[in-house]
Amino acid sequence: MPNPSEWRSHHVERPQNDNDYFERMSRVVFMSGLNWKTLEKKWSGIKTAFAGFDIETVSHFDEAKIDALMANPDVIRNLSKIKAVIGNAEEVDKIIREYGSFERYLQRLQDDGGEDQLRSDISKRFAFMGKRTTVIFLYSVGLELPKASEEWQDRHA
Repeated sequence: MPNPSEWRSHHVERPQNDNDYFERMSRVVFMSGLNWKTLEKKWSGIKTAFAGFDIETVSHFDEAKIDALMANPDVIRNLSKIKAVIGNAEEVDKIIREYGSFERYLQRLQDDGGEDQLRSDISKRFAFMGKRTTVIFLYSVGLELPKASEEWQDRHA
């Protein structure tokens, strides 16, 4: 896991809309188990193949679209990750209908249960969002996570 204090020292631009949140989550899903260079080389093709990470479009991808993605050399052709991104789009869409926006969902979780609730709910609701990837995602959208920073420092002291 990256050093959270290093992440905080860099300005992270907050997502501008729900699709931006979904794209950042998808990037973390695809990054899992890969090096950054591989992901960066393929990201443009992945973004195009996933309709610019338009939540409504991706949430309706069917088996034919999954087959096309698996045959596309511009995509990281990992069936589990592809299905995770599609399922996550469906879940983000539900959240938007319930909370009005993904940002409001994150804020509500943080307000109601703090960082622990935020991290736990995301890990449970979304595919390929384990403890580490959830923290990376939350940092990537500009959230402060003091407990995650402290945990990292304790493990690496």
